[in-house]
Amino acid sequence: MNQWLALWVVLGTAAGSPDEGASESDLLRRIDEVAPHRELRLAPGPPDIPREQYERVAGGRIITGMQAVEGHAAKKAYGAGLIDAPIGLLWAAVNDELHHPGYTKITHAELVEGEPCRSGRAVLQFMPVPVISDRWWITHLSSNERIWEESGGAVRELWWTSTVDPDVVTSERGREVVTQNTPVGFTRGGWLLVAIDDTQTLLEYYIWTDPGGRIPKAAANLFAAGGIRDTIEAMGRYVREAEPACPVVDSLP
Repeated sequence: MNQWLALWVVLGTAAGSPDEGASESDLLRRIDEVAPHRELRLAPGPPDIPREQYERVAGGRIITGMQAVEGHAAKKAYGAGLIDAPIGLLWAAVNDELHHPGYTKITHAELVEGEPCRSGRAVLQFMPVPVISDRWWITHLSSNERIWEESGGAVRELWWTSTVDPDVVTSERGREVVTQNTPVGFTRGGWLLVAIDDTQTLLEYYIWTDPGGRIPKAAANLFAAGGIRDTIEAMGRYVREAEPACPVVDSLP
């Protein structure tokens, strides 16, 4: 394993302190109750999480995994964990990506289209990558109104696709980011939140990324998988330590 791959594995698999789990029976019952809503997801092709992994989540673990994509070298990476926060507060946190730098591996985020926290916004994001060229992309984020409405707000989805058009970036710092670094090939993914009760939320995250540039296949998959656990743990820290700028909506708007 070369130097940057070793560094990325270390960064991506650092253990944290997961939130204490709900009982296994409560979580699995809730998973079964919301299963029909999963058919309403808009994120492109989210992986199916095996039931035995939900059992580990119920024990307070953050689970991660990879899923191959036919005809594509890049795999989808996913993770799930329980967060000690009501769904409204956690929803505000995951939508507050402009304030995620300092918690996640993203070190710069700025709005380039739309309004903060609102569906349809576009955000320039930048992430330093060990040894190789650092990467930037523009994330187009949308909320799934139908899954929210049909679940009464108990299931919520935020999903995204990306572009790399430098012309939409106009700030001085943003122009530095896009002119001095490498754009990703693409990134797609989504958050799924499921209210377990009034105090705990199941948080699922998946991402499918082609990091672009001249990177071996194995390295491309580590690029996607490396930050899954850290990202879920970061949302747990963020919801405990920060006050999200996005509104906390506990029920239907």
